Amino acid sequence: MEKVQQRSIQLSWQEPQQPNGVITEYEIKYYEKNQKDRIYSTVRSKSTYATVNNLKPSTAYVFQIRAFTEAGYGTFGPRLEITTKEEASGMVY
Repeated sequence: MEKVQQRSIQLSWQEPQQPNGVITEYEIKYYEKNQKDRIYSTVRSKSTYATVNNLKPSTAYVFQIRAFTEAGYGTFGPRLEITTKEEASGMVY
């Protein structure tokens, strides 16, 4: 589930069915979909939700989430493709 704004996206997800131990945090990896050289950014969260800020309006992003336990990082989940909202123009008619 996600809540989309112009410059931020709030993500939430389910815990893995069979975690490899106690989950201590999640890592969210994301990049601009139409970027030639994928420059990843990451956000960490101790719960099953996170807000990703400083995004560009009207831009498609790809997000992937993985869990971290004492056994190390799990594999990234499926790609989530989300487009931020366009910026409202300042024109008043």
